[in-house]
Amino acid sequence: MTRRAAFALASLLASCAEHRAPVARHPSPDAGEAATGRACLPAGTFVRGAAGRRRRDERGPRTVAVGAFCIDRTLVTRAEFARFVAATGHVTDAERRGFGIESVEGMLDWEWRRAPHASWRRPFTEEDADTRSFLRDDAPVVMVSWYDASAFCAWRRGRLPGEDEWEYAMRAGSQGTRFPWGDRLTDDRGRARINRWEGASHARNDRGDGYVYVSPVRAFAPNAWGLYDPAGNVWQWTADAYVTGDAGAGSERVLRGGSWWCAACTCEGYGLWYRGHTEARAAFSNNGFRCAYGAAERE
Repeated sequence: MTRRAAFALASLLASCAEHRAPVARHPSPDAGEAATGRACLPAGTFVRGAAGRRRRDERGPRTVAVGAFCIDRTLVTRAEFARFVAATGHVTDAERRGFGIESVEGMLDWEWRRAPHASWRRPFTEEDADTRSFLRDDAPVVMVSWYDASAFCAWRRGRLPGEDEWEYAMRAGSQGTRFPWGDRLTDDRGRARINRWEGASHARNDRGDGYVYVSPVRAFAPNAWGLYDPAGNVWQWTADAYVTGDAGAGSERVLRGGSWWCAACTCEGYGLWYRGHTEARAAFSNNGFRCAYGAAERE
């Protein structure tokens, strides 16, 4: 994978001050949904973007209105995707193309490579104690393209969330901060809040959050609206085509949230500001998704 292609997934994110998230004034999700796999969110507004951030594909803060909708509390798991494949016979883009794209511990920073025959079924070249984390039933499914994710959501009578919907849901009422709880990567006891790469380089992961690669979809505490992995673990596909201020939409689609691969040594893309993007048919070992639904489409 070239440096340019790697930058398409991740780029440097500005540093942040440590302060708690201010809370926007709008309703919380329906408490009756708390025990289900979806959160149904009321219509509302939030401030998207942050002051002082002027990447080529970002704008300054602006107020965005979002209609009512429902969204999965967790990333789609391998077990859920397996049921979809069994029911529909769906063949993923990685399977059709004969390769996925991987990066593993010990590779150079920004280094990605084709993994022959890798797909959501076995998203790595060599199996070891760490890569087996990808094979857990409760791990997020990876090496799924935008088209694969869209097909799954349609099967579930849903769709991929739009960028505005995604950020509104993951912010859970917070404004202007990197994470829904503020800007800190750890809680008051020093425990990791998200799954990211921890180490001076990708030569070795220090495992400060307990994982080298993916973590189970409920491994970390959810945001205030009960949504897990609002940042980190895997990049999350959105419905939106990637558009910059100086170019129209192409074949790339937007991903949000960052992943287990993101680190201070390379891509600090984990969080609620950064806009990842890559080709719609790309199938990386750190790409996943969750589905959104109409407000009336409850379980």
